[in-house]
Amino acid sequence: MRELMLFVPASGPTGSGEYYRCLALARAVRARSPDCECHLLVHREAGVELDPEIPCHLLDDTPTRQTPQVLECIERLEPGLVLFDSAGRLRQLRAARAAGAATVWLSDRPGKRRKGFRWRAMRQLDLHLVAAPGQPQPVLDVRERLMRRLVPATAVEFFSTIAPGADALLAQPWLTSLQVVPGGYLLFVAGGGGYRHDGRPIPELLIDAAGLAHRQCGLPAVVVLGPQYRPGAAGRPAAPVGVQLLDALPTAELGALLACARAAVTGAGSMMVAQGVATGVATVLVPAGGTDQPARIRALSEAGAALAAPLEPPGIAEAVSRLVTEPALAAGLAQAAAATGLRNDVQRVAGLLTRLLDTRRSGRLTE
Repeated sequence: MRELMLFVPASGPTGSGEYYRCLALARAVRARSPDCECHLLVHREAGVELDPEIPCHLLDDTPTRQTPQVLECIERLEPGLVLFDSAGRLRQLRAARAAGAATVWLSDRPGKRRKGFRWRAMRQLDLHLVAAPGQPQPVLDVRERLMRRLVPATAVEFFSTIAPGADALLAQPWLTSLQVVPGGYLLFVAGGGGYRHDGRPIPELLIDAAGLAHRQCGLPAVVVLGPQYRPGAAGRPAAPVGVQLLDALPTAELGALLACARAAVTGAGSMMVAQGVATGVATVLVPAGGTDQPARIRALSEAGAALAAPLEPPGIAEAVSRLVTEPALAAGLAQAAAATGLRNDVQRVAGLLTRLLDTRRSGRLTE
């Protein structure tokens, strides 16, 4: 059996959080075990960051809708472990198990979590990774505990968030290029940038908000449009006074810029929360993507870990300006985020995957 992990995340032209989560895990696995190959499946039109050391296999759609292509990759690559991140069908799980691979399901929203606790799915899984950001002591519900008793061979592990580790050295070239200093700028980033609101691309709403915020608090602002941003009918807008625009950044460098910002406005995708709120950055969250984001915003704002704002430039600008003019408020958000248990678990989860692969290769897992 090959020492190879295959990551199968949901992906598409508008959303890419699952892909970037898997990319962060693959890089962490490679750092731990340089001899372990890591491969990714991704929608060919996703427009995501690629890593030359981690081969990507292009699909015509998200993996859930591309079973023949997924099965072909499993058969051809002969992986020792396959991780399905919010995507995949029972037939794909069975194929991975039949090929001798350890099988992992990762869920970060209620519907995907329920899918991982279904009888037929659990019987094909070695491990279910359950996202529980902002829950210091997450627990299984009654039905999930029952399923664990019925299928004890399937392990369940909770994690908080997963993202690349923040490395301040990665920010320095960008700080120099943008002519800003740590703690001296605002950062605006929706995430992938592929979603729209009231007919406008969400990154363009953030450009307007950044211009207003600069006028209100005086700090320069940087807007990262995102790899999936496509301009509206009028074309890409010009940057307002005091605002600089970046097309996209590699995830690790984006995390470094976030860590150095005075305050940030971000979408509430799991990756953005992991890179912003979970690392102590004073953050305003906006619903800039999938249907899971409003609930995540509500939970974090109610916990006092972030401010919430609607997708309206004046409201966004007012909220982020408060984080500049009210230092106690900004400090309180970071303290509350830490109290909720928000943290970056990329290294811990990479360790779980590495040990699971080692166990599978040594033949100790029960079929």
